[in-house]
Amino acid sequence: MQRLVWMIWSLWLMMLPAALQAEPDGAFRAREGVLDLSGWTAAQPLALAGEWRFAWQQLSDGIGSDDWPLFVMPSTWDQSGQAGYQYPGQGYATFVLDIQGLDPAINWALFIPEITSSFRLLANGRELIHGGNVTAALELVQPYQGNRWVSLGRISEGRIKLVLQVANYHHHSAGPWQSLLLGSEYQITRSYAHHVIYEAVILLLLALIGLLLLLEYLVDRKDRTGLWLGLFTLMLGVRLGTTSFAPLYWMLDISPSWILHIRVIYISMLLSPVLLFTWLHSAFSGDFSRRLRNLCSLPFLLAALTCLLLPPLWFTALLGVFGGLLLLVVVVAMAVLLRAVYLGRRGAWVILPGMVLLGVAVIHDVLLINQLLVGQFWSPLGFLIFIVSMICNFLLNRVWARQEIVRLSEQLLQVNRELEQRVAERTQALAEKANALQDANQQLQVLADVDGLTGLLNRRALLQQLQQLKQWQGSVAVLWIDLDHFKRINDGFGHAAGDAVLAAFGALLRRLGRDRDRLARLGGEEFAVLLLDCGAEGAETFARRLQQQLRELQVPDWPQIHNLSASTGIAIGRLGETDGEELLNAADQAMYEVKHSTRDGYKIAADYRR
Repeated sequence: MQRLVWMIWSLWLMMLPAALQAEPDGAFRAREGVLDLSGWTAAQPLALAGEWRFAWQQLSDGIGSDDWPLFVMPSTWDQSGQAGYQYPGQGYATFVLDIQGLDPAINWALFIPEITSSFRLLANGRELIHGGNVTAALELVQPYQGNRWVSLGRISEGRIKLVLQVANYHHHSAGPWQSLLLGSEYQITRSYAHHVIYEAVILLLLALIGLLLLLEYLVDRKDRTGLWLGLFTLMLGVRLGTTSFAPLYWMLDISPSWILHIRVIYISMLLSPVLLFTWLHSAFSGDFSRRLRNLCSLPFLLAALTCLLLPPLWFTALLGVFGGLLLLVVVVAMAVLLRAVYLGRRGAWVILPGMVLLGVAVIHDVLLINQLLVGQFWSPLGFLIFIVSMICNFLLNRVWARQEIVRLSEQLLQVNRELEQRVAERTQALAEKANALQDANQQLQVLADVDGLTGLLNRRALLQQLQQLKQWQGSVAVLWIDLDHFKRINDGFGHAAGDAVLAAFGALLRRLGRDRDRLARLGGEEFAVLLLDCGAEGAETFARRLQQQLRELQVPDWPQIHNLSASTGIAIGRLGETDGEELLNAADQAMYEVKHSTRDGYKIAADYRR
């Protein structure tokens, strides 16, 4: 068993550097504000590192930048030597790079890692993307968070001039401290999706492990090792889920303010060592006393309190100090585990390799944040490997405990039977809770996407479908349908009759629609239909059939309600060329024109007739 675990650790140690190292191509670095990519095969995305043109306290479109000083990217402008001398962290600046030799047959794209603390990117004088609000006025600058990407399309002349405007008044350091990446749109989007899924999977694994450990503690509260391990795992999940691609935000569909975002990042970073020290004391109390735990935890608790009370401009200046404290955590944890291994403590040899890998990842990322290295963050994988090693230790201790019970079973047979029954009951309870949680999550997902009355998609789910069908090549038709005089039905027959009409109309839409079409209730008596591979003629045919069958529609239990009608607006377009919400709004406007004229009819939006 011990040899097998060491073989697995050794294999991970061999694979880790090859999997995570990502350095810029030295043959293609910007020199004197120009990046010549003639001869570049574009096999992988390229880091736009090297000498950019730089203008301090200017938000320029890049005109006349040939005479500007040079700035070595990536770096923050408060690092001495990058642009001749060190600038203050608060202010604004413009960076310019002239890229030449691009293949005009390739659809290009850019990956923009998070820039402190707001940016605006222009290409050949046209704005491509922005994060936050970039302006010279302190009170108007708005920071942002998260990585971004943007499509450049095909560059017919093979040359593009990038202008990066950056403003910062909220963070101690400012500027593009990570390299922008240039590559084909396929490469950038694939890499972006890969990293998002990669971090999301690790986050889900950490959350699942943490919750299971907490459940285990709730079942048996005699041993608090699982409690502290579970809380430490969840805290690492919060840290991972709010940095880089921030998978926690989009999974929970939230967008916190930048100040709350930066506080969560720093506080989760500083509270994780406190929980780690508490777990070490619980697992190896003989080697890590309560007094030593409190002494090591105190600086991190004070630092977390500082991040909670002080403005970000102050506590972000202490990032170097916090990095030093994290390195101290690695040293202390390594010393405790080495002592435990030396003294032959059970399971310590399982955790030690994970602690080594986590230490390497933390040291690497501290150097990366302080701009002493260039590359990708190693912490996500380091967190997961370390947690896995701790879980292995936790489980091995459980296995060894069971073996002792089996060894004593001949003397305490009756006691052993009772213990097995208790274990079986607890295992069943955990399985039932896990299944209930899964069923609840599935039900919540259905409730989030489906209208409960009609069984059609709701508005949010329809908008998601429009976004997911961006790559659909064929023509589409969007119909916005509003039932005429619906208020009279509610007022004359009651809301139960109105609900019956809506349910019957939803069933009618399902009968008329094809399997590939999207049907949704937008709210009240308003509905929407997305017809794929459909032009104006097909949309009109659908609208006429709908009018005819709506007049003949029979509402169950309400025979006195008949001869219904609807006003329909239609917009025709292609989702790859026109934003789905624009088509929906155009159909809505066309519907209102029908509603305010004749009712009981349809109209195609003039600007969306194809």
